[in-house]
Amino acid sequence: MKNIKNHLPALILLLVYAAISFVLFLQVPADAQLPMHWNAKGEVDGYASAGGALAFALILPTALFLLLLLLPYYSPKYRAQAERFEKVLPKMNFLLVFFFGLINLYILAYPMIGDKIKINFIFLLIGFMFAFLGNLIPKVPRNFFIGIRTPWSITDEDNWYHTHRVGAKAFLLGGLLLIIAGFLPQNSIVASAVFILVTIIVLYPVLYSFILFKKKGE
Repeated sequence: MKNIKNHLPALILLLVYAAISFVLFLQVPADAQLPMHWNAKGEVDGYASAGGALAFALILPTALFLLLLLLPYYSPKYRAQAERFEKVLPKMNFLLVFFFGLINLYILAYPMIGDKIKINFIFLLIGFMFAFLGNLIPKVPRNFFIGIRTPWSITDEDNWYHTHRVGAKAFLLGGLLLIIAGFLPQNSIVASAVFILVTIIVLYPVLYSFILFKKKGE
């Protein structure tokens, strides 16, 4: 596997994260219910057992890591632009493992720290992740597996290019708004409104891709 060296930082991070996850898991009471889902107000509305939370914590970052590591072997577009892919995929791999790892570590540590922290770490972490992704997604070559993959962007290089430029701004703005929402009271109507606004902003590039498609067809 020739490209593993490019993804080595993400792999090391994944292994360190897995070790920390096991250590935290051993500190969690056997009958503890850990948060697994937050609503638009930042309130926990879904729980899982400690074992279920650990399984999720290990499977999700590993799956994301493998998705990007193995892209050369299943993507029809990779070989045509291998150099461009390898400039961005390792960075995106590290970024996703880092932030999803932190989210899951927070979940496992929740029984120890959840009631003591008054800010919404989930909003903060997702906000920072969106902001950093906004810097990376314009650099992703057209493909079927990662990026803003609409029927119109996948089939047209110009649509892909412009959709991802708009997407970069949307992700950055959405991320900044989520970071702000993370410091608001967790049951605040304002926090809920910000969450809904962020959802609209992040989904806007999909509509923009369709608008470009319609304009090109005229």
